[in-house]
Amino acid sequence: MEGLIKVLIVDDHKLISEAWASLLKDAPDIFVVGTADNVEEAYNMSVLHKPEIVLMDINLGAGSGFDAAERIHNTLPKTRVIGLSLHDDITYVKKFLSIGAKGYLTKNTSKKELVEAIHTVHKGEVFIAADIKDRYFTSLLNVDGSETKKELTMKEIEIVKLIAQGMSSKEIADKLFISHRTVETHRHNILKKLDMSNAAQLSSWAKDKGYA
Repeated sequence: MEGLIKVLIVDDHKLISEAWASLLKDAPDIFVVGTADNVEEAYNMSVLHKPEIVLMDINLGAGSGFDAAERIHNTLPKTRVIGLSLHDDITYVKKFLSIGAKGYLTKNTSKKELVEAIHTVHKGEVFIAADIKDRYFTSLLNVDGSETKKELTMKEIEIVKLIAQGMSSKEIADKLFISHRTVETHRHNILKKLDMSNAAQLSSWAKDKGYA
């Protein structure tokens, strides 16, 4: 088992947890140590197996995934929790990450995304499901208590992704079929909205948020 990423799956529906385990069975560097269906069992199995990753359902029949995730995080800070939920409400995502979780997936996720999330979070980075990432990222730009919300447009979000990939303004312009000047204008507006001074800061921030 040495060298494998140990994963614990927590879901109050046995068929679902078995389905997740089946999806991960063929992943060469991932080993599922077991499944749990409630807060107490999730905590006890985490303490016993010390998994690197816990895939945690938000709604558990007897208790809340929020409570289980927080308890595991406080006791085993090296164990990283990824939320799994039917809910794609951004408030759930924010709340889950605020208690120490490092990722959030909806139950529409594919095997490829599930494995990618485990690898990403195992490296210490944050992973947000592709189908909610844009809304989550945009929500982070809202300034509490301000009359004007600082939100990136969809085009600006697209450009942030490309900047984080290390692309130059010319490369971005060519890829998006827009002028170099338009890209530079977007860069200026993005940095102003985020109160940043350069692309390096922007790229680092985007990667830290799991957006790149």
